[in-house]
Amino acid sequence: MNKDFKQKLKDYTEGNLSDDEKKSIEIELQKLEDYQEFLDEQLNMDDKNNSKETCFEHKNGAKIIKISKWKARMQNAFTVIGIFIIFTIISGIITSIFYGSGEPNRMEIYRDVVTSTIAITEPNVKFGSSGTSIGSFFTAKITGELEKHIGSDYIRTGEININFFLGKIGYPKKNWLNTQNNGLFFSYPKSSNNDAMVKDWKKLEKLPEGTVAEASISFDKFYETDEILKKFEHKQVSPVWFAVDTGFEYKDFIDEPIGFPYNPIWHSDDMTLTTKTEKKGILFSKIVFKSKSSPSVDAYGSGKLRNENFIKTLDFLNQHNKITSKVSSIPKLDLQKRIDYIHSNGVKIYGMVITGPSKEILKLKQEQWIKGINVGDVQLWNWEE
Repeated sequence: MNKDFKQKLKDYTEGNLSDDEKKSIEIELQKLEDYQEFLDEQLNMDDKNNSKETCFEHKNGAKIIKISKWKARMQNAFTVIGIFIIFTIISGIITSIFYGSGEPNRMEIYRDVVTSTIAITEPNVKFGSSGTSIGSFFTAKITGELEKHIGSDYIRTGEININFFLGKIGYPKKNWLNTQNNGLFFSYPKSSNNDAMVKDWKKLEKLPEGTVAEASISFDKFYETDEILKKFEHKQVSPVWFAVDTGFEYKDFIDEPIGFPYNPIWHSDDMTLTTKTEKKGILFSKIVFKSKSSPSVDAYGSGKLRNENFIKTLDFLNQHNKITSKVSSIPKLDLQKRIDYIHSNGVKIYGMVITGPSKEILKLKQEQWIKGINVGDVQLWNWEE
């Protein structure tokens, strides 16, 4: 603003201008007001535009952050899934190698331990049709049916399920179809209390023709394996299980006996390879078929072989004592003490589980060497001579 215009403004405010000069100044002032209003409008428009841009930037930034978080979560999820898949594959490979390597492999050994434990500690109970499976994450499972030899058939009496984790056994689940399945007991030769063992002869007398039964019979003294087998050679009953004196049978009635089945418990190193064939499998794998045979046993003899097999089985179970102690129904096995006792005293038989026609079993009442009897399960006729 120049000095002349400033002087005119001063004269205008003091009233020293002529009418023409006054109008001229007022026109100039109006122009200045219009210009100021224009500037104000422009400034307001700039502020609004800046506000919109700032708001857009905030919204755009929030959206970017949200997308980034979602991507991070997805990446974390895919990372976890990927690690899980890799861990599953690796653990599956390790599990298969752990349980499936060796000859025999671990699963075959564990199954042998389970089979042998039941055969040794459960009179006339057999670990029958079974299955083994190797799972993921270092686990494995053995399942099987428990069977009894009654008459000429094997009768399903229960089942067992056992889980393993890296070779450590879980608590076995036994389900008996008959809660009195393990009710067979024996009387020790030196016991004078035989009332309960005598009463069961009356049960046999009341059983009708056309039935078969299992029964535990107790002897008047200890017998050698061959000696006691010969006594059954011409009788219409089948020996099933032998009760052995192991140094722990000090009660009048023995309800936790140790013994061995009529058919020996053959282990992998007892078998003889007869045939072996191989076929190509997938990729570089191969499928091997093996056929093995077990040693021959005389029906009413081979006492030495049977005794050796029994002692060998006890030693085998003692090597796998942690599994044996959980599978066994006997709380305190003390296998080493029993083994030492048998080595010192030999295999002495004080009782036996037999099966056959009820009336044929009843005929044994006349035998002086039989001290008493305990009748177990009874079935309809299935006897094959």
